Amino acid sequence: MTTAAAGAGTGDAGAAGAGAAGAGAAAGTGTGAGAGAGAGAAVAPWHGSADPATADYVKNKGWSNPGDVIKSYQGAERLIGRDPNSLLTMPRADDPAGVRGVLSKLGLPETADKYEFSAPEGFEHDPGFVKWAGETYHKAGLLPGQVKEITAAHNKYITEQLKTRDESYKVAVHNDRQTLLKEWGGGHERKMSAASSAAQALGFSAEMIDAIERTVGYAGTWKFFADLGSKLSEDSFVGSGSGKGPAFNTGITPAEAQAQIAAMAADQNIVKSLQDPMHPQHKANTEKRKSLFKAAYPQ
Repeated sequence: MTTAAAGAGTGDAGAAGAGAAGAGAAAGTGTGAGAGAGAGAAVAPWHGSADPATADYVKNKGWSNPGDVIKSYQGAERLIGRDPNSLLTMPRADDPAGVRGVLSKLGLPETADKYEFSAPEGFEHDPGFVKWAGETYHKAGLLPGQVKEITAAHNKYITEQLKTRDESYKVAVHNDRQTLLKEWGGGHERKMSAASSAAQALGFSAEMIDAIERTVGYAGTWKFFADLGSKLSEDSFVGSGSGKGPAFNTGITPAEAQAQIAAMAADQNIVKSLQDPMHPQHKANTEKRKSLFKAAYPQ
């Protein structure tokens, strides 16, 4: 009884084990089939692009989700310092159209007449220069700000050059006046008066005289007019005793005085009068000779 019961129990246990094994096999078979069916369906990439090159780019960047892309863009902004979309693409040096396009974005005007020019102080615009400069600057691709800076520098240079020229001219005039005062001596006033009279008689305006002075110098100009005045005047022979010219040393230049001294030395009658104290002209010629020497060799 006991043995039979045990056998029966063993049989029940075996049946139970066989049932469990069958159930497990069935379960395993079912799970495998489900997994196989799931693996067969296509899964779209997270970035939504089917382009192989794009997929490789995303993979090489190490981006696994949209958050990675945003972080990368933010990093680029911090590194560049501005929105990458606001950057210009630099053209090649041999691409004039590309270079022109970049300059246009930076403010290059469409036409040359859009530039603004200023003239040096005291001067008016030269239309010819403005046209030439505008066309030249536009062809070179200069921006309005650059043209403004160049024009200001040019105007400053012109102003400084004119100031330097005027200062140099004033110094030259002063030196020439001193030269004429020394050269003409006591005859300076007479010479200048004759020169002014000649210039006026011949119709030279103040502007014309100034232009001549700036070309040949102050001394050269007034020597020229003084010579004209001497030729136009009847009083050509200074101290000739005719009564037309000034007496001995009145308004006579050193050169004129020296010429008269030489003339006296060549006149034998005058020489005799100077050597003979009893000669009627001794005193007069002696005084004249002294006055001439004083005018010829001023201290």
